[in-house]
Amino acid sequence: MIPELLVCDDLVDQTLAMLTQKLVDTDPSRSRHVVLTGGSAGMSITRKLSQVAKSIPKDVWAATHFWWGDERFVASDHADRNDRDINSALGDYFIESNIHRVTPSDRVADAQSSADRYMHELLNFGVNGSPPQFCFVVLGVGPDGHIASLFPRRPELHSHEIALPVLDSPKPPPVRVTMSYQTLNHSYCTLLLVGGEKKRDALASIMDSRGSIESTPARGIEAVKVYALTDQLFPV
Repeated sequence: MIPELLVCDDLVDQTLAMLTQKLVDTDPSRSRHVVLTGGSAGMSITRKLSQVAKSIPKDVWAATHFWWGDERFVASDHADRNDRDINSALGDYFIESNIHRVTPSDRVADAQSSADRYMHELLNFGVNGSPPQFCFVVLGVGPDGHIASLFPRRPELHSHEIALPVLDSPKPPPVRVTMSYQTLNHSYCTLLLVGGEKKRDALASIMDSRGSIESTPARGIEAVKVYALTDQLFPV
């Protein structure tokens, strides 16, 4: 699926603004499920989530759940964890029951067990054997076009599991847990963060109709609406 291209001055501020609007616009009778990402932009978004909480009604925030598209299988206090800043970032807005973490290595034996737990957690909030319908998914895109822990020319690209382990990631740390396409694509609105000069080639591959999922995994992302969010001019 070729996304709609959005050029902005600041990826983090644009993402926060779009997330705020999406949370307000979602059917008030439904829980709101949001997928967060790691990476420099993703961590900056996490650290500023309190701005979103301040901007929406309390009942909307109380019904907003957060997940991660992938997580490094390390200890709960490890600096590599994508979820490491969520407690301090949210402060008084932190609601433990609405934060859905991938089980860390100090609390479960291996990455497969962690993935299984994440799968069951996702299914607990979904219906008919599917994960929850996400109202908003944020995915950082690597220079190689990967998203979450779905890397080019890897077997994980073809998995139909809800969540799965990655045991030899080409990017450290090598052991991770990731959502599959099946889970990530259960979304109304998905943002692909593709900012900076280092990601120009990845952005070109995403927007090129001749590209492939095998070489550019970000091309496998589908949703009711998908945006490629960039801070650089792109010739179209």
